Amino acid sequence: MFNRTEYGLHHPGNVVPCCKFCNKRERNDDSTYSNWEDHLKKICEARSEGSLFITRKSKIYSNIKKYNYPDLTTNENHAIRVIANSLYENIKMESEKSLTLYKQLDEAFVK
Repeated sequence: MFNRTEYGLHHPGNVVPCCKFCNKRERNDDSTYSNWEDHLKKICEARSEGSLFITRKSKIYSNIKKYNYPDLTTNENHAIRVIANSLYENIKMESEKSLTLYKQLDEAFVK
């Protein structure tokens, strides 16, 4: 699966286990999600742990550097968005076909 809104793949290298509170991202006034740094800051402040924000942010940046995350250009981000949207539409279409097939099989064998 992948995150359609931000076209990020959900795989072990791109997923961080966290509690439900920390995982629920805030939306900006324009309904887009806040970036991870703003989200982290809000979580730290909400938990009265504002003093830990810089430390936690530094750990994340260290991990990004350690695993050599690419610094994508605007064009590269757009290309990934196009691919992710295409994948989303394909998955949606295939799941709808599978559901239709299941209903047909259910009718054929149950009735």
